[in-house]
Amino acid sequence: MNILVLGSGAREHAICWGIKKSPKCKKIFCIPGNSGISKIAKCVDLNPQKKNTIYKFCKINKIDLVVVGPENLLEIGISDYLKKKFIPVFGPEKRASRLETSKLYAKKFLKRNNIPTGDYSEFSKIKESIKCISNREPPYVIKVDGLASGKGVMICRDINSAKKVLEDIFVKKKFGEAGKKIIIEEFLEGFEMSFFTFLDESGSLDLGYALDHKKLFNNDKGPNTGGMGAFAPSKLVSKELLKKIKHQIIVPTINSLKKERIVYRGIIFFGLIITKSGPKVIEYNARFGDPECQTLIQRLDSDLLEILHATANDKVKNCKIKLSQDYSICVVLSSKGYPGKFGINKLIPNLEKLKDTKNINIFHAATTKKNEKYFSNGGRVLSITSRHKNYKKARQNAYNYLKKINWKYGHYRDDIGEKNIK
Repeated sequence: MNILVLGSGAREHAICWGIKKSPKCKKIFCIPGNSGISKIAKCVDLNPQKKNTIYKFCKINKIDLVVVGPENLLEIGISDYLKKKFIPVFGPEKRASRLETSKLYAKKFLKRNNIPTGDYSEFSKIKESIKCISNREPPYVIKVDGLASGKGVMICRDINSAKKVLEDIFVKKKFGEAGKKIIIEEFLEGFEMSFFTFLDESGSLDLGYALDHKKLFNNDKGPNTGGMGAFAPSKLVSKELLKKIKHQIIVPTINSLKKERIVYRGIIFFGLIITKSGPKVIEYNARFGDPECQTLIQRLDSDLLEILHATANDKVKNCKIKLSQDYSICVVLSSKGYPGKFGINKLIPNLEKLKDTKNINIFHAATTKKNEKYFSNGGRVLSITSRHKNYKKARQNAYNYLKKINWKYGHYRDDIGEKNIK
């Protein structure tokens, strides 16, 4: 098969890497891709948001499957468009993607279908928002309704920081259109986990879980980011807990989608918090997580392309998942200053000397290549992902690579996977 992956981050690099291993993969293209992806796929400098351009590319290059990576492409309906042109697509259509693209829509879906989640209130004006927090005890959970690259959730420990966040949203328009509406949500105590399920009209197939680290600094301090690392498996996740997640959240979600006649072909990401009273949904995402994708795909011993193609063609019920028992850890190397202001075009020394091995992968998120040297081109720059049967060795290998890169303009957490691992 000829495959086209849409996107340019470490998630897409990991997807391309997984697809490339399949004996069914003939050619793999990535639009627009990045300098790391270009080592395993043909990267094409086209705008993935121009639907007709993508369609023409698919026809010329006889593409058998399009895999949509980022959520912004799902929001504009790239899957709907290509599907109408009879091109198989892995990635849900626009209506189904609203589970991610609108926090408010997702909350209403959860509540009307009695799927466990926190209570919330909806606001579109600063005055009513401030009145709400004034009548509640901290901490306050404030979420913008629309897409915000993983940075649209703010947990405020006191009323003054909450008021500042509301001012940023409504007065300074920090999040633009995404912040026209917000929700103020019940603060839930527990640990977070990300669970992934392939879903189509024929059935579903659980990929498994990873634990993500969203805060910028060690010990979960600082602002939210798109994700600073992930790992799996974890000693906190028992078989009993997985059964509860399946019966209380995954099955009811799938049944509710069918009941509401929402067609879903792709992967559904359950952002969960595990409370004393059981698992609850914090959010849905309509695509692979980043960096969870890097962690999970490295542990996947099944044919990824076979599963993606089957899902796009309503045949996922015929597939099986084989996950390695090995530990996998992904540590994100970001530009200093991220998720705020940061410099780009900074030389990343030694990167060209480091090679992927059987169990260690450097997935590129935001790099460019000039004269055989790599330079930064964004906030999250690299994902160092390591797999090993011993969790200490998996962590050690990932951090050894980061030390070898020795990037003075970079930042990473050095506690990824330190806690909660077997």
